[in-house]
Amino acid sequence: MKLASFTAENASSAVRLVHENLGPDAVIISVRKVPSHGFSRLLSRNSQIEVTATVPETPRHSVPAGVDAYVPFGEKMDEAPEETHRPHRWRSIAWLESLGLLPEFADRLENKVRAVHGAVPPPMPIAEWNVVRDTLATFWRPARTNFAGTGRPHVFIGPPGSGKTTALCKWLTASVLRGENRARVWRLDGETANTSEFLSIHAEMIGVPVDRFWGEPAGQEDLLFVDLPGVDYHHQASLKVLRELLFSLPQPHLHLVLNAAYETTLLFEQFNAFAPFMPEDVIFTHLDEEPRRVKLWNFVLGTNCSLSWLSGGQKIPGDFNRAESSLLFPHTNPR
Repeated sequence: MKLASFTAENASSAVRLVHENLGPDAVIISVRKVPSHGFSRLLSRNSQIEVTATVPETPRHSVPAGVDAYVPFGEKMDEAPEETHRPHRWRSIAWLESLGLLPEFADRLENKVRAVHGAVPPPMPIAEWNVVRDTLATFWRPARTNFAGTGRPHVFIGPPGSGKTTALCKWLTASVLRGENRARVWRLDGETANTSEFLSIHAEMIGVPVDRFWGEPAGQEDLLFVDLPGVDYHHQASLKVLRELLFSLPQPHLHLVLNAAYETTLLFEQFNAFAPFMPEDVIFTHLDEEPRRVKLWNFVLGTNCSLSWLSGGQKIPGDFNRAESSLLFPHTNPR
């Protein structure tokens, strides 16, 4: 992957340079402030920003034509056992279970597969996987993607350490630099003080205003973002403070942010604690620390909430992608 860096006075100029030199398919990898030195530090009012970008050689998250994403077994399945024994689980479903799909959801998936395609799986592994993969995809609920013109703030909620501020910065940066949207950010205190100074510095770097107290926006922004401190979901008093704060905001879009590297049981505990707030979707972070993306299907099968973004790493915007069912399928053979 070939990287190119461009330095400009502001975000819009940087984006223009990227598109002029790399074309419309360019992907921004990182953004940083360039410190001034010598006399320029005294003469220049605003620091410059450096944007690093690249043009993907192949479409992101794609599988080469004619190559299936997953062929876990030999060239041919064994003969299916007679139905005198316990119903035989399709091997690809058993493999998904070994990668983190909970047994109850593996049973639900198999029941649907058997109801539609019969009890006996196809003899060839690639044919079986195609059936299982296509059936699993029918459970997917796409998240909303168009928020333009709603005038409602996007509020990120979740426990401490889930990566809410980083996810906000990634979404903010992608919207400003790639989508050229106008945005505004509120960094509000909750039960505890909001100490995310990084958010203010980063927003200033890309030309986005940050307020420390809520005030009605002027209506000139395309997107409004609200950053809140993490909430200890074990304490009802903390959840009550969050509820009161959310009630003071005008019909917020609520996004629940969870750390995908945590164990599934803990993630469900956190999800259930914040479920009464009725979040529109879930953003999963820290995917660079969790290779078992299959386990996120538990939230597709076990909740009524959509997955909206998948985030990995601390680079901004970095690895931050719209959640799609294809991104949760395994793309390597088991060992």
